[in-house]
Amino acid sequence: MRVLVYLLGCIIAYYGNNVLHAVELVGQPQTTATASSATIQWHTDVACGTRVQYGLSPTALNQKAEGVVTTEHKLLLNELKPGTTYYFSVGSARVRLGEGSFTTAGAAPAAEAAPSLIRRVLNIITPDKKAAPATAVSEQAPATRMTWAHYESLQDHFERHGRDFSSKSPDDYAAKAWLFLQRARAESLPMKLDDTDGTLRIFDPKTGAFAAYTKAGMTKTFFKPDSPSYWQRQPGRAVKPADLRLSSR
Repeated sequence: MRVLVYLLGCIIAYYGNNVLHAVELVGQPQTTATASSATIQWHTDVACGTRVQYGLSPTALNQKAEGVVTTEHKLLLNELKPGTTYYFSVGSARVRLGEGSFTTAGAAPAAEAAPSLIRRVLNIITPDKKAAPATAVSEQAPATRMTWAHYESLQDHFERHGRDFSSKSPDDYAAKAWLFLQRARAESLPMKLDDTDGTLRIFDPKTGAFAAYTKAGMTKTFFKPDSPSYWQRQPGRAVKPADLRLSSR
């Protein structure tokens, strides 16, 4: 009996010291940032996987980078925006050990004045009949908050429909929706105007892309419907870009 108790104690001691030991962070994560990249380093008391999740909000770490199993962890994040604050967490695929933030070097792109941005959006869907027709589509979209109608819904729309357009981030997805509006005006894609609330709906038969915009020209949704009859079932009367006359307010 004594031998049995002794062996059981040895087994508990072994597993307690070697198997059930939880990985712990040694010190705080260290970051070094340039204008377009950042290096994040941290140490753990035992070897584990290497993962960094990061994003533009501490509640939306929607990008990640991964490395090898080690105690000396180091990852390089590329294609970052200059003059921008990023939030991150470090750990492994199973556990989050720490978090922090860093700001890339350089100056952030200058934002245009709000009235001019609104006017640019309105000019897309309410062109002046006297003005020369558009022949090219701009490649630079305004700031996301100026183009997406309900900003709090953007993350959900991106997660459900971003892959339809190979979007890399919510901002990229919103920019493509805004550029779709520009192209629709330049190419006279099929449009429907809902007179009940001013919603403008647009469809591209070639790509299957569908979008809806508020009467102020801000995106409500952007995706590729599964049903071939989806566009035919949408409410509203058929219009041309030159037919639209909306308030500038």
